[in-house]
Parts: sequence; C-alpha cells; structure tokens
Amino acid sequence: MILVVGGLNGFIGSNTTEALGEQGQECVVTRHDNTEVPRFLQKHIDRRHVFIEPADATSTADLRRIGEKHKIDGIVNVGGGFKAESPVPGLKGYFDMLAATVQVAVEWKVKRVTFSSTGGVYLGVQGQADEEQPILLQSPFPILAYQKIVEVAANEFAKKTGISTICVRLMGMYGPFDGAQLGLPARLVHAAVAGVAPNLENVFFGNTDDAIDLCYVKDMARAIALIQTAEKLQYDVYNIASGKPTPNKELVEAVKRVVPDFKVDLPPGHFPFPPLPPVETKRLQADTGFSPRFDTRSAIQDYVDWLKAGNPK
Repeated sequence: MILVVGGLNGFIGSNTTEALGEQGQECVVTRHDNTEVPRFLQKHIDRRHVFIEPADATSTADLRRIGEKHKIDGIVNVGGGFKAESPVPGLKGYFDMLAATVQVAVEWKVKRVTFSSTGGVYLGVQGQADEEQPILLQSPFPILAYQKIVEVAANEFAKKTGISTICVRLMGMYGPFDGAQLGLPARLVHAAVAGVAPNLENVFFGNTDDAIDLCYVKDMARAIALIQTAEKLQYDVYNIASGKPTPNKELVEAVKRVVPDFKVDLPPGHFPFPPLPPVETKRLQADTGFSPRFDTRSAIQDYVDWLKAGNPK
C-alpha cells in the first residue's frame, strides 16, 4: 500500500492518487484541515482502493498512526508550499516534513520514497535542460531553495539507508483541482468557462511571445505513479514534462477552439525574467515507458469539460 502525503486536497497529490488507483494500487492519502474530497477520487474510495487518514505532513506521530492501521510499503510525498511571512517557519515546515517522512520510511522499511521537486530549478538555463544540468545554489524564490534542500536531503537519505529515494522535477502542470491557478493555462480556462476576462496579473511567462514546457496534470500524475511503482529505476532524479515548449499563442488558440467566444489579449513580448527552458525526458521514457496522452488541445478540452461539469477548480 502506498502513502500519498498531501494526497487528498493537493493539486498534484489528488491527481497522483487517482493515477495510482487507476493502476490498481491501494493508497492511503493524508488530509489536514481541508476535508473536501475531489470528485474523481470518490469511485476509488467507494471501492476501498483509497483510504483517507487525517495527518499533518510535518508530524512523525501522525504518520506513525497511519502505519499502525495500514501496511505501507511506499511513500509519495508531494506536500509542501508552507506559507509564512518570514523564511524560518517555511524552512522549518520543509525540514519537519522531510524528517517525518524519512523516519517512518525507515521504520516501515518501505521500498521507495518519491519526493516532488520542481523544474523551476532550471530557471535561466539556455537550451534544453536535462537532469545532469548543474543547478545554481542561489534561488530567486524561497520555494526553489526549499526544493533544492529536499533533493540534497533525499540523496543523502538514499545513501545512508539503501531505500530507493527519487525526486521528480515537475514542469508546467495545469488541470483539474488546481486551486491556486497561478499559471496561464488555468487562468485562461477558468475565465473562458466563466465567460469573463482572465486575470493576467502576476502570471509568470504569460506574455504573447513566451513559450514554456506545459504538462497536463493527468499525464504528470501518471508519470509519478509509474516512477513510484517501477520495478527498477536507474536514476534518482527524473524530469516530468511534455518535453517540448508550448507557445502561449498556441495555448490561447486551443482555448478559443474549445470556447469559441473567448477573447484575450496577452501582454506583448516576453515576460521580463530569466528563461525557463524545455526539459529532456529521456530518463523518464526509458525507465517507465511514459509518453504524454494529452496534447494541448485535448488537455484544454478535458479541463473545460471538468469545469463545465460543475467542479469549482
């Protein structure tokens, strides 16, 4: 049974839980304060393939209680995003989450732990980036610094324990259950379905001439599930992405094809920030056989259908 930390209410966690359920895996997902259940998980809960347990991801005691009820042999930790007005509480949240996860992983003798990281570590890299790309220590945002800490800690944990410990660098995700709606795809699709003008404030790489590697969350979640359940992996870091840049002009046209009366004018030129390059996914393809099932148009259609079905995010 696989424990998904941050699995019930999180954007990545909920979709990853669904992907594991579609593989036939049994999962335990944690919830903290929010008790909302994503509609796409309900069938797996009804079939008793997914079990919900209350837990604070930073609490070893909470996670241990889950292990007392369920036989856990793998962990996917996609928790994070600890919000704080000063760096110390945010950093402490990541350290406590890491400590709790690795402690129970050792106690339960799990086969594998998978931690989420971010393709944002490649900010400023020219050309296509792969997992061998040297990463700068300096980070423009706290979240990038914290994710780098997770990667370093995961590597040390694997060396000390022999437990397969993987970091997945996630790139350009969008789709159902994205509550934050920080990226351009979510802003455009929500606005198109609601019949309103999109909010384009503070959208990174949201200008007319920008293009970044976008990956629909259903594909991303399936890739995480494939990595977690693979019999053998050759590496400890994997990029999860589409492997190609999607121009914003193409994204806008895809939304207009699905919602023909949608209108938007993106800011001109490029977003004034170091580039976010497309990434190589050869490792992922070789070790799991993964390839995306959604292109831009089919992803937008699926996302629009999800929202039109009455789902709020």
